[in-house]
Amino acid sequence: MKIPKSVKHYCPKCKKHTLQNIIQNKAGKKRGSTTKGARRHERRGGIHGYGGFPRPQPEKSPRHRKKTTKRVDMRLECPSCKKKSTVVNTFRIKKFEIVKTGV
Repeated sequence: MKIPKSVKHYCPKCKKHTLQNIIQNKAGKKRGSTTKGARRHERRGGIHGYGGFPRPQPEKSPRHRKKTTKRVDMRLECPSCKKKSTVVNTFRIKKFEIVKTGV
């Protein structure tokens, strides 16, 4: 899906509509499994074995089918105050492309 590079949107900091740039947010580095839940998951064999937790799930059943796409995490950046805000109602897409429009 092609999305324009800049969009007119409301900036909560400036309190007015500005032409904002769309940025695709990338996931940061994982810090390792330090939380109690993650340690418990590893102890119960969550990261090795057959891949089910705590029991294997039927592969073909619609309840346990894997999703083929991920939700795109888009951010809007105001050019005047540099405030970044998230786009709340994002959608599932396989291909995501930010395209320069107009000019």
